[in-house]
Amino acid sequence: MRERRIRKRTLCLAAAALVLTGTAGLGQAMAYFTTYVTAAGGYPVTLGYETEIEEEVNDMTKHIVISNTGDSDCYVRVKVFSGSQFEISFSNGGGWSQSDDGYWYYEEILPVGESTSELLAAITVPEDYTDTFNIVVVQECTPVLYHESGEPYADWEREVDTTTDIGTADGEELTQ
Repeated sequence: MRERRIRKRTLCLAAAALVLTGTAGLGQAMAYFTTYVTAAGGYPVTLGYETEIEEEVNDMTKHIVISNTGDSDCYVRVKVFSGSQFEISFSNGGGWSQSDDGYWYYEEILPVGESTSELLAAITVPEDYTDTFNIVVVQECTPVLYHESGEPYADWEREVDTTTDIGTADGEELTQ
């Protein structure tokens, strides 16, 4: 009987030691799993070129005009998407040309504050078509680049590198 008591006491002490050991690091573990960090601030990124599209629909014809609202001159292009059951025919007031890639390119440099001539997309809807539909117009712009000879050109494959000069403004380190 006495041996039983000793075993019981040893077992209880071992269990208590195990519980105390386990809870000793509980505060640190909880702190590790509940720590959080917040960040504030940031740096505005402006690329210098920005355009807005103006679309009006009259008699199943989209009237598309692009305006340069950015800080620098740019080139623009437009692509029109529709369902396969719709036929779209284009006409323009001059200055637009269609390329093999499906885009319509405005041939001139678009100066700041100016707008393109109108590109018309006439939509032919089948007579038996009764559902609603969307004709999506996507416009893109790219800055005017210059060859060494001084001749301007558009690079539609150009990617903007945002990894340079992070944390700097005009080459100067930012301080808070």
